[in-house]
Amino acid sequence: FGYGYFKRKINFFDNVPTPVDFKLGAGDEIILSLWGEINLQEEFTINKDGLIYYQNIGFINLANKTIDEAELILEEKLSQTYSTIKDPKNSTKLMLELGKLKSVNVFFSGQVSNPGIHVIHPFSDIFSAIVQTGGVEVKGSLRNIQLIRNGTIIHTIDFYDFFVDGKSSFSKIRILEGDVIHIPPITNRSEILGEVLNPGYYELLPGESLSDLIVYTGGFTSNAANNILVHTIIPIENRTSTDDTHTYVSINLQETEDFIINQGSTIRVDSIRAMSTRVRLIGRVKYPGYYPASKTLKEVLDLAGGFNDPLYSQSIRKDEIIILRRDASQFYGLEYKVSYEDSDNFDLIPDDKIFIYEDSKYRNIPTIRIEGEVNRSGTFAFKQGMTIADAID
Repeated sequence: FGYGYFKRKINFFDNVPTPVDFKLGAGDEIILSLWGEINLQEEFTINKDGLIYYQNIGFINLANKTIDEAELILEEKLSQTYSTIKDPKNSTKLMLELGKLKSVNVFFSGQVSNPGIHVIHPFSDIFSAIVQTGGVEVKGSLRNIQLIRNGTIIHTIDFYDFFVDGKSSFSKIRILEGDVIHIPPITNRSEILGEVLNPGYYELLPGESLSDLIVYTGGFTSNAANNILVHTIIPIENRTSTDDTHTYVSINLQETEDFIINQGSTIRVDSIRAMSTRVRLIGRVKYPGYYPASKTLKEVLDLAGGFNDPLYSQSIRKDEIIILRRDASQFYGLEYKVSYEDSDNFDLIPDDKIFIYEDSKYRNIPTIRIEGEVNRSGTFAFKQGMTIADAID
């Protein structure tokens, strides 16, 4: 997780706007412009102590100042020499801008794709600097990036804050000439599989728990079970023999905050097992299909439609509704016959099958057919007691 963020190209240009939080430092070139009652333009390079020298004023400290802050300082200092700078009537305007951009030489060490010295854009933060060098090796840490200056670690960056929550605290850390960006090897990486939003391999810091790991994945899917299976490799220093190297533990969701993950662990979040909660209705109803098993037979029949329709209900055999139910061997070996009138007293259980039959007398009207030398040959309704003479008539 995370290494793909660095596998991309970044194109910087000389006309990139100066970031509002960019702070001046040694080697930066600035251009000071005055216009109005006084017109001039001068260029300065900030020395290693963060100072520029202005004639008739002396040294002015601009180290670690933004362009806006440096403008205010220069406006105050130069107003001592140019009184019109603060004159509202015959005023002189002052503007400060960055001059020619100077690339920064930075050393990269450890688990980076291209270790060594690299020339990077001066507006780069640590993230974009690593992108410009080709990214981090898979065996390198993304959570313990070190910015070293004059032999001292001045910042440690955890990119998971950015990948997971979008917090780019590193963007305000300026990289200076001669800095070292060091990527140490990863010390704890574990795999999580199953019903989480983003399964994969994740880096964990000392003391981080299973709960932290789940947060990094984005959380559980709606299909996640309550128990999590953890396969742990026992650290070398804790083993009693080479046979005692693996353990399997089942963790409940409420225990994840207290369960610390060891290097090389595999965590599996299983799916919940399907549990039947419905019955199936088949046959002569308006809406056959599946219905909740929590209802009585009458409630299901009424939902299915037809029993309370005066015309439609004439086609239903209300006196014999068949329910098939699983027996102990899980076959549908149990059969119940219930009338619609008694259906409110019959409780259903999951997987019941309900059969509603059609009254054959409703559609199958008895007929006879007469053909040959008669005036009206064809099909005629049969009447009880009818004779051949009646049919001919």
